[in-house]
Amino acid sequence: MCSKLAGVPVDTTCRIAYRFITVFYFVKEEPHCRFVPIYPHVHVPITVPFQRGLGQKFRQPFGTGIDLSFFEMDDLPELSSEDSVFPLVITATTCLPSVLTEDHISDTQPKTSLHMQISQAVLEKDHEGTFKVRIIRQILWVDNVRYELHEIYGIGNSGPDYENNGSGKECVICMTEPKDTAVLPCRHMCMCSGCANTLRLQSNRCPICRQPFEELLEIRINNGAIDE
Repeated sequence: MCSKLAGVPVDTTCRIAYRFITVFYFVKEEPHCRFVPIYPHVHVPITVPFQRGLGQKFRQPFGTGIDLSFFEMDDLPELSSEDSVFPLVITATTCLPSVLTEDHISDTQPKTSLHMQISQAVLEKDHEGTFKVRIIRQILWVDNVRYELHEIYGIGNSGPDYENNGSGKECVICMTEPKDTAVLPCRHMCMCSGCANTLRLQSNRCPICRQPFEELLEIRINNGAIDE
């Protein structure tokens, strides 16, 4: 998932261009994926309902962003490492309250059990002085259970639609079958299921990084869909 921060170097008021519906600035994560602003006097979380459908985009209206001149610019990329505080959190939920009252907004999260996708990010300046968003963690909240998402290295060139003369698609052991098995916890997708079963009996180290593995996860990719 990608995002960008629409801002002008001269103007310290920034607005987010992002998919889906809820934007939090400078919040601390609490149990059950609740997010509480640490500067509630500076910015109130904005929630915007969207109709059902894919490919929707959300851009904050003018006047609803946050003025970053209230903060030390050098601190914006650093807050994420302390006390689960993030300069920017974006959530996508399965539903919203039918009426957004002041009580809903001040509570920061509805009390009903929702399914959410959460992106936690920091703000960084590029060489031109424009702010950019760098997502450092993504979370799924499903049936009151928190799942942290991790990248699988090599999965991008493993699908049937990947075009590069076959380079990078093959198992690193047999060099013939397409790779479909990831090594955990290092997350290298580098083997076919057959070689993975053989490796399981002969070694406990990843063929790529040589780190000990705890689990081998087969991932089937069909027409862009991923089945585990």
